Amino acid sequence: MKSLLILGEYQDDFVNKNIKRLQRYAREESLNPRVMSYEELLRGKTPRIPTPMLDVMFFFPYTFWGLNCEIPSDTGIYGTSRESHEIFRNFFRGIKEKIESQFSDKDISYVIDPDYASIDRDKLAVNELLVSKGVSTTKMLPKDLDRILEFSKTKGVFIKARYGAMGKGITYLSPRGWFTNYRVLNKNHLGNYETDCGWRFTQIDGNIDVIKTLLDLDVVVEEEVVPPSLTQGKKFDIRAYSIFGYVPHMFVKENEISSIITNYCQGGTVDHNYEKRLSKDAISLVINQVRNTSNVLNSNFLGVDVIFDGNFQTPKVMEAQTFSGFPRIRKFNLTRFLAQQIKNKD
Repeated sequence: MKSLLILGEYQDDFVNKNIKRLQRYAREESLNPRVMSYEELLRGKTPRIPTPMLDVMFFFPYTFWGLNCEIPSDTGIYGTSRESHEIFRNFFRGIKEKIESQFSDKDISYVIDPDYASIDRDKLAVNELLVSKGVSTTKMLPKDLDRILEFSKTKGVFIKARYGAMGKGITYLSPRGWFTNYRVLNKNHLGNYETDCGWRFTQIDGNIDVIKTLLDLDVVVEEEVVPPSLTQGKKFDIRAYSIFGYVPHMFVKENEISSIITNYCQGGTVDHNYEKRLSKDAISLVINQVRNTSNVLNSNFLGVDVIFDGNFQTPKVMEAQTFSGFPRIRKFNLTRFLAQQIKNKD
């Protein structure tokens, strides 16, 4: 017999639904689900756990992140603060200590390892770790202004907030122009947008000062990967889910070829009928990359973004999301699958 402790916050209706769904399906699997907020845990308000075994599932701590990490106090620029990342990492260290002290009589397992819960927020650390274990990733470039400018005359270059997510904090240089989705307040001063879908790209052709400002911050520089076409005139990449070693679902993200990224908030579309869009061989290659990524990051729940480089034989990992969003239930019931795997695992 085991119980499932679900830690999260009812941040909005969509997150609320996923927490409640997981609670419902965990109950159907006789997992004795208990739901509480991070604040309740830290205050010592813990539920009674009637079983000797306890599994723990984390949802994203929106309140803590919004108050302490979204807009860093040192740089003021989203996704560019090592200090902010350390605060987030220490938060989960504290959560782990609290869980293991308050449930010291239980055999505790984590769906998301708290020691790795914040790692996906450091793009450079994830890239270096994956490369060291032989996982094929997008190529990082040095933070050298002259080399970046020269490279961008013939190919695309991304400058990304090292600790960013959700397609926020991205600058793109290529022969067709320079663009950023930071707010450019004056010649070289950058700012943030207030909503996740407010981060639209604006053109900044020739604004060297913005590029210099970015390179003085904690950013990563990445060579653009040009995928083959699934739909004429569009670019695509793939989000795949890894759950306890299985890859039960993925979906195709597409946007116009003239767009910069495929994210929904940037006008991208999502197609969950991936088996009709991708060959069996391509799907198998994606699954292998996703499993390898999950193993390296020691995660039983992970969303991995994969892009094919020029053909359908070379999948590369772009990013990994520890707190990946759940697909809508009519597309794939990820919460039910997760509850089943928690029940079935040793």
